[in-house]
Amino acid sequence: MKTETLDMIATTGSRTTGGGAVVGLFGALASSQAIGLLGIAVALLGALVNWYYRREANRRSEAKARDEAAERALRMELMRKTGVPFRPAREELDTSPTDMGAL
Repeated sequence: MKTETLDMIATTGSRTTGGGAVVGLFGALASSQAIGLLGIAVALLGALVNWYYRREANRRSEAKARDEAAERALRMELMRKTGVPFRPAREELDTSPTDMGAL
């Protein structure tokens, strides 16, 4: 999955957690154990979804940082051996947040 998708799912998990907490509070105020338990279950499910997708986003971020560091080290080694500065192609410099590239 793309990072944007992971962030969107994690945000949805956060909102679900909040919604579950509100339903749980409402259930407790209404003195209905079924609604209170349902709210707690929804809040726990939302927290688990949020935790899982945030963890996946962090893993992807760490892997990307490791890859970029390794690529930088290779470029530095190439520059040391050849004495010629290495500049990446224009496409590699694109840092736009979309999959479409520069708009």
